[in-house]
Amino acid sequence: MSTSIEFTPLATSDPSENHLDRLDDNNDEPITTRPRKRKHDLAHQIERLADAAVSGLGPFLLGLAFLLLSMTFFCFFTVFFPYHYTWQEGQGVSGNLSYVLNLIWACYLVWGIVANYYFAVRTPPGGVLDGIHSTGDAMFQDVIQQMEVYTETPPTCKRCHLPKPERAHHCSVCKRCILKYDHHCPWIHNCVGHFNHRFFLMFLTYLSIACVYFVIMGASPFLVAANVDSDETWPYWLDRTLVAFSEVLAFAIGIAVGGMACWHWYLTLTAQTTLEQYNNAYIRKDCKKRGETFSNMYDFGIVGNFQDLFNIGPRGHYPWYTALFPLRIPPIGNGKCYQKSGRGYVLDFGDEDDEEMV
Repeated sequence: MSTSIEFTPLATSDPSENHLDRLDDNNDEPITTRPRKRKHDLAHQIERLADAAVSGLGPFLLGLAFLLLSMTFFCFFTVFFPYHYTWQEGQGVSGNLSYVLNLIWACYLVWGIVANYYFAVRTPPGGVLDGIHSTGDAMFQDVIQQMEVYTETPPTCKRCHLPKPERAHHCSVCKRCILKYDHHCPWIHNCVGHFNHRFFLMFLTYLSIACVYFVIMGASPFLVAANVDSDETWPYWLDRTLVAFSEVLAFAIGIAVGGMACWHWYLTLTAQTTLEQYNNAYIRKDCKKRGETFSNMYDFGIVGNFQDLFNIGPRGHYPWYTALFPLRIPPIGNGKCYQKSGRGYVLDFGDEDDEEMV
């Protein structure tokens, strides 16, 4: 018969033995880890070069994304939309209802894409020292208090040597621990973490929907633009080549981003990050071998996880309709401790670093 194991937090890293030896009742010195000697083999050299390349490419990719989005928006409103809809003079709004509704829908999608992309780029994902104004020993203790960890040996990052909140992991590109770390995305020149995860996910969602709408609206104009041997006059001042390129670009991005959006929606609705999904798969496989049942301690079900994403519902602080708009609404909690659904596992990395594990 399958059984469940009660949740027991395990440290993801151990303090140095020297500090353990000095612990006594009268010692208030904070627990830290000694610096770990880094390997300098070829793999680590390549890793450092890749991290530097990702960091350096960030501003370039931001500019490229702005250029491509601007071109497709301009193509849609100057070619694709006028191709299908024109304002009929003298018929008022009721006689131009399709025109008005499609224009509102298109503007809503553009708003969703631009706003969420801006928020994902400009919103810090969250760090260990967020909200901490003290220094020295007091800073260390304040972080632990926000983590709600009251143990003699709290989890500590071996890279930045600070207390490590649950679900936080060290980003080798940003060189710091990120709260509820999912991954580092060069297209937003930022990490996806606790405070900007919603904006990143909704950017993918709006962009995927917009690509489908763009491809459908641009199918007929694309055929006209591609048929350069036709005697039909091209009535738009935007070049045929750019119109055809925009349609192909939207189709390709729709497939790539749509797949990524589906993947991240799956992770969100199952209360996992990208890194946690791999760890949970490992634990689930190990539990199956032992005849036990794995349970994700952060999973409150599809509805509960959806509500947590938008900060609505019983644990949220905003009305349900705010989920329909690209608003800069903060997530639930400070990202350093999370409400648990009851039972679950924490993977103990032991002597391995998180990023080496990945």
